[in-house]
Amino acid sequence: MMDFVVKIKDWWAVEAMIASYNYIYQIAHKTSYKVHGPLGVTTYGNTHIAPYQFEFLALNPNPRVVTEAIRTYPMRDDDKFILNVFHASPNVPELKAKYQSLGYDFIRTGPIIHRDLPPKQQRNDVSHIHKVSTIRKAEFANESLTNEGERIPLDTLRDKNIHNFYAEVAGHAVGWLQLVTVHPNVAYIQHVYTLSMYRGLKVGSALIERAQIEAVQLGIQNMITVPSDMALGMLIRLAYRPLAYFTAFRPGEDVD
Repeated sequence: MMDFVVKIKDWWAVEAMIASYNYIYQIAHKTSYKVHGPLGVTTYGNTHIAPYQFEFLALNPNPRVVTEAIRTYPMRDDDKFILNVFHASPNVPELKAKYQSLGYDFIRTGPIIHRDLPPKQQRNDVSHIHKVSTIRKAEFANESLTNEGERIPLDTLRDKNIHNFYAEVAGHAVGWLQLVTVHPNVAYIQHVYTLSMYRGLKVGSALIERAQIEAVQLGIQNMITVPSDMALGMLIRLAYRPLAYFTAFRPGEDVD
């Protein structure tokens, strides 16, 4: 990874993201993660949480080295995968062109965003945001959340590094957030969701601010996340800024 330290100033944020989302997936979905030469490899198998069996992370700046490692990685003929490549700037046409020349199709580019803790001010009332500390609370929240395919995983409730929160309005859970604090001095927002009927009411921003309070209480000074397109504007308003970027590729027809 040392080559990336030179190219990506805030490589620590990439490492924290990788460690955090693999930690929660391993607990909630029984996935696995390992470093295989120039690749980080998340194995999803048949967990049905992703439309592919493997996620490869480029831990080497040389596209040919990364591609060769993928070609020799043991997979079944019908296995699918994606490849994430990290970079410091939002636009990297040379990198995109290089991977496309090696047979990959571009999917998307996204940011890893960050803010320092503690925040200078709290903008939202968080009295309706509750931490999920018992199965009863999780089941109460899931009664509403499952209407839109969301669910707080019960397997995560007893883990000291996973913190679940839900927002309550008129006696119903209307959104939830999952925070991971496994990486030293970094809290990672793994998931935030607001039920469709309650969007625009600052439920999501209140969940995020409650998560920030939790992180500060744990002595953590950095909060990061990979935002959805829908959540990015909200997070920018809450003072989050990009530290690094990733570009996702899928194999084209010419990639073995």
